[in-house]
Amino acid sequence: MAPPAVHPSSGKKSCLLAWADTTPLNERNLAPFEFLPLTTDFLYLRLLGDYATKYDVDGEHVHRYQKLLWQREAAIESWSLKIERHLSEVRNVWAFVSNHFEGFAPETCQRLARRLGLDLRLPSEIRKPSSDQEKSQLDLQL
Repeated sequence: MAPPAVHPSSGKKSCLLAWADTTPLNERNLAPFEFLPLTTDFLYLRLLGDYATKYDVDGEHVHRYQKLLWQREAAIESWSLKIERHLSEVRNVWAFVSNHFEGFAPETCQRLARRLGLDLRLPSEIRKPSSDQEKSQLDLQL
């Protein structure tokens, strides 16, 4: 994967350069590229995955996103190291994950958080639903 091009003015920490991972599934065991400039006082990471292999010819979902379907160990490790490297330079880290990355975004968030030494529990691990309506709110499937 080629590193992103960076406009010279972005080095002034006045505009955000989002870090994103859209690695195809057939390359999921590769770590993301290394060149990641810090352009603000916070990090913004988007783990989006490969949209091309998630839909059939009619645009319907091929997978049910209820559990991890394809782990990206190298990517989780690589992203966590990149985040750790910059923690002393930033106020916040914002990581957004799509189901297309590993198949179940909440668990991917949990795996990344644990790799960073944080305890992030899923809603289903925190409390049990008391009604059918509340159960549907905690059911994270499509």
